[in-house]
This record gives sequence, structure tokens and C-alpha cells, in this order.
Amino acid sequence: MTLSIEQLPSAVQSLATAYLITGDEPLLVMEAQDCIRNAAREQGVSERQVYEINKQFDFNQIQVSADNLSLFAEKKLLELRFDKVPDKTQQQHLLALIENLNDDSHIAITCPKLDKRQLGAKWCKAIAERGHVVQIWPVPSYQLSGWIKQRAGSLGLSLDASAIRLIAERSEGNLLSAQQSLDKISLANLTPPIHAEQVLDVIADSARYNVFELIDTALAGDGAKTTRMLQQIKAEGVVPVILVASLYREVRNLLKMSEQVARGQSVTAVVQEYRVWKSRSRIVSTALNKVPLTVWQRLVTRCAHLDKLAKGAETGNIWDELLTGLLLMGGRPLWRKVL
Repeated sequence: MTLSIEQLPSAVQSLATAYLITGDEPLLVMEAQDCIRNAAREQGVSERQVYEINKQFDFNQIQVSADNLSLFAEKKLLELRFDKVPDKTQQQHLLALIENLNDDSHIAITCPKLDKRQLGAKWCKAIAERGHVVQIWPVPSYQLSGWIKQRAGSLGLSLDASAIRLIAERSEGNLLSAQQSLDKISLANLTPPIHAEQVLDVIADSARYNVFELIDTALAGDGAKTTRMLQQIKAEGVVPVILVASLYREVRNLLKMSEQVARGQSVTAVVQEYRVWKSRSRIVSTALNKVPLTVWQRLVTRCAHLDKLAKGAETGNIWDELLTGLLLMGGRPLWRKVL
């Protein structure tokens, strides 16, 4: 059976044998995993084993684990996390594992978004027959403000329209980033209704470099600082797909803005039309004046490639490719040394 994440909490009240979580929205994927894990614990599953799956992974160890419970466990949950869409060999292993799973074992598989054709594969159908396929969809941009308001309410926060807009703008559709901002605000003990200036003080109060600061630094043309910030973000374990999604949205917006400038509209008018936040207007205006339309067009193509790299659909060094894209955003000639 295919479920949305909204349907999952009621569905797990009776724990199924198998689950597949597929999607590219990290926050919702993690919440779906937590939902299944918590339900399993409440229903007497006392042992849990997690496997990170790559091309070299030996599936025999999962089969052995599925067939053998520990001395004190009555039921077991096996979590399989794929960094890429399973290839044909892995699909065969998954099909055999699902078909031969004993009554005391449950399995939860997570992988990047599968298209309609991929969801029709035998292993996916086997999961649907013995359990549920949970498809994770991104929140559309026109629903993001409502999503933030709902999440804020669940944390007991009362945000005014300016605060919601700021969080939406800073997160740029990245739900994990928006949720992290809300979590920070909930710890700040602010007097309601909370407005944008209060939110900005809270979410900017961090020694860590964040994705939005990185993009603004790149737009400002500071290649050396951009390089250091990207290295720091990598060291902190930020998932590349989060960074790519934010970069992609920024580049698409800047391409649209650059196209209007190329048609004769003033940069100031375009920046106002796109409701660029006041604190970013100068950086964005400078980038539009400095970087030609052809570069933004190439950057959109590059971001499409980065998206495939981050999701494992193509091979390459994602961090090197990200740095190249960021430097291009600031109009940096790539042959010049930046460190």
C-alpha cells in the first residue's frame, strides 16, 4: 500500500512487516523513520540494526541478521539506508530479503526519490504487498508559509507574518533548515507575537557558517572566504543535497532576475519586484550588475548536474563541483587562486 507521510502515524499503529521510505526531503524522511522506529518500540520490537548501503555492501550479513534474533530479543527491526537508488543487483537482494523475511523481523528501507517506473519494480511491489511504500513529497512554495505557521504552533510559538516570511525566505524551501530555525526560536523565550527582527537575532546568533551565509558570501565575490565556509560546512556533516537545493533555488531566481535586467528593467526595480530581503538587496544587486546573463544560464545547467551528483545519479566530486558553482556566482575567474 502506498502512503503519504501524513497517513503514516495511523498506519503504524499496527506494525507492518516492510516499509519503503522514498524521497529527497531530509526532514520528512527523518520524521518518517522516527515514526516507524517509535511504533516498533511501542509494539515490542526490542532489537534494531542499521545498515548504510553502498555498492560494496555484502547483503549476506543482513540475511544472517534477519534469520537470527539475539538472546533477549523477541522481534527485530532492520533499517537499510541507501545513499543512491538501488541498482539491479541490490534490487535482487532486496526482493529475496523481503520474500524470505521471518515473522519476527521487520524491515524499513530508505532511498532517494523513485519515479513511477522504478516504483513498479518487483522489490517495491513486494514491499507494498507486505507493508507500505511511503512517498515523501516536498512542500510546494505556495504552502511553505502555512507549513511554517503550523509547525510553529506545534511548538507553542506565535509568529507574525513578517517572522514567517523571514523563515520562509531564509530556508528557501529547505524544511530541515526551517525546522531548525523554529527549534532555535522555541528555546529563546521570546515575547509573542514574535516578529522578524527577533527571529533574525536568534537564527543569526551562531558561530557556525550556514548555507545562507555561504551563498551570500559567494554572491559577494569573496572566493577565499567562500572556500573556507564550504570546507567548514563539509566538516560539520551537512548533507550535500541540502546545500544543492538551496543553491539551485537561488540560481534559478537570479536567472529570472537577470533576464528581466537584460530586457531593460533596472536592477533596483527587479530586486524590489522579487521582494529580496533588505539585508540582502545590496549583495544581490551587485551580483546582478557583475555577473552576465549567460553565466546564470550556465549555472542553472550546472546545478542540474549537481542535483544528480548529490542524489547519486551521476559520478564526480560533489564538493569540488559545488565550489566551482559558488565561485561562478560571484563572478570569480576560476583560474585565479582563491586561497
